[in-house]
Amino acid sequence: MAEADIWEKLCVIDTENESGSLYVGTVVNGVRVGEYLTINLEAPFSAARYLEAIDVAEQNGVEFLIIDSLSHAWSGEGGLLDVQSNIAKRSGNSYTAWREVTPQHNKLVDRVLQCPMYVAITLRTKTEYVIEDNGNGKKSPKKVGMAPVFRDGIEYEVTVFFELSQDHVASATKDRTGMFDGQFFTINPDTGAKIRAWLEGADTEGQDKPVIKPAKPAEAPGSDTEGISLAELVNRTMMKHCEGMNADQKAVVAAKLKQITGGTANYRNITDEAILRKIYETFKEDNEA
Repeated sequence: MAEADIWEKLCVIDTENESGSLYVGTVVNGVRVGEYLTINLEAPFSAARYLEAIDVAEQNGVEFLIIDSLSHAWSGEGGLLDVQSNIAKRSGNSYTAWREVTPQHNKLVDRVLQCPMYVAITLRTKTEYVIEDNGNGKKSPKKVGMAPVFRDGIEYEVTVFFELSQDHVASATKDRTGMFDGQFFTINPDTGAKIRAWLEGADTEGQDKPVIKPAKPAEAPGSDTEGISLAELVNRTMMKHCEGMNADQKAVVAAKLKQITGGTANYRNITDEAILRKIYETFKEDNEA
């Protein structure tokens, strides 16, 4: 695949006043950033508009989606907190207002977790200043990040959650891969390569995650799927199956996945080979029908 074609598979949902396009042409660790897709999202930052943007990205063949940032869906103009506040003003009951807001929140989070694209989300953080010794015998204020700006618990929904300091040093506060525990580093292209290799079932620097491969080739020898891990084969099958679907059709797919897996539609987190093969065979047959 040509380099230009690779960048066209990446899309940024940009809520930061079109800043998402500013990186095109820059060089990061020796890698020149090419022309990628952007979807500029302006207020109102409703959950419905985020869902629509995600659908547009998927329908255009995007494989890697960056949502920058998801915080606007929570605290931005027209976001979930705005919706809750407006309902509370009408009803006079702040607590019961969440009954209408929580389903919108859950639908957005589930869409992010269950869509067939790789997804990275960014979140703003609440900040405050602390006074510390600057090394010269004097005290000076330092800006520090606190909790992410979103509903509590979002960090537990994702595979890897990095916190970044003001000087861009990352540390993982949630890491299912086990590759970044206890480390402090600057995120670079190699970070993404490691995560993708882990997602596709490859052995990454001696990590314990097994290589998940079918006991026999999923297709006849010589086919373009020969030698591909079962996890990646499932991923390709699901992406092909869901291409062009609307939200209702995807809900049907999610329900079928939950039946196969015993409760989850996030097939990328499945490591059981028997379940992966069942998913592959089920949706491969649907694709061929």
